[in-house]
Amino acid sequence: MWRVHDADTEVILFGTIHELPPSAQWQSPRIIDAFDAADSLVVEVDIPEDPFAVARVVEAMGIASGLPPLAERVPKDKRAALMKAVDEAKLPIAALDRMRTWLAAITLSDRLIDGAGFDAENGADTLLMRRAREAGKPIVGLETIAQQLGYFDTLTEAEQRTLLIATIDDMGSARSDAEKLVAAWLAGDTDAIAASADKELRTTPELLARLVQQRNVRWAAWIEGVMKRPGKVFVAVGAGHLAGPDSVQAMLAARGIKVEPIP
Repeated sequence: MWRVHDADTEVILFGTIHELPPSAQWQSPRIIDAFDAADSLVVEVDIPEDPFAVARVVEAMGIASGLPPLAERVPKDKRAALMKAVDEAKLPIAALDRMRTWLAAITLSDRLIDGAGFDAENGADTLLMRRAREAGKPIVGLETIAQQLGYFDTLTEAEQRTLLIATIDDMGSARSDAEKLVAAWLAGDTDAIAASADKELRTTPELLARLVQQRNVRWAAWIEGVMKRPGKVFVAVGAGHLAGPDSVQAMLAARGIKVEPIP
């Protein structure tokens, strides 16, 4: 966690993992105390409790007719690996064939992680939003679901296919990569988080810029605006956004805003 404050405003930055195994123990007293003391919770996207609300947006943006079969969207030497990933994810290929390439890549990745015992229902963001709702604490989303999916949807087809290939290539290490990331997160090792987070995104520079770098700049600007109003805000975003040279903290420092780590 990190803290930004002045005479009448405090912003707590907390890095989360979106999918966690149920055994992950992260809700320490210092985290919960900081959360409970805040007036509001800020997350990347305020996910509605109605699962169909998310599904409708995903379907509208990610499902299309007339697409080539998914196997034809990867090189011939990757097709066996693709079908292995599809089989391990226990997904019908007919359903994936109807997905735009970016959605197929995300769906495969999520199912493979889910199969390793990780679940968004156990994610830190989800649990914090649940706690906020139970306490009647306002939840603010930095982005909408459509905006977040739009970062993928506006990629060129070539970039989407690069993302799909990277997902296939990482299939064998998906579980160990997720376990390493969670271990680094629980240990507060930001260097290890920076090294292991967003592996697939690094194969697509445009996606890395859109999903990490540019968003960090915008979020830093948003926090700068919050500092002009009194109150206490708890900001919970993916841990990868708070690690590395392009972190939110680095963007705040560039604006002359001091960020203090909370030991």
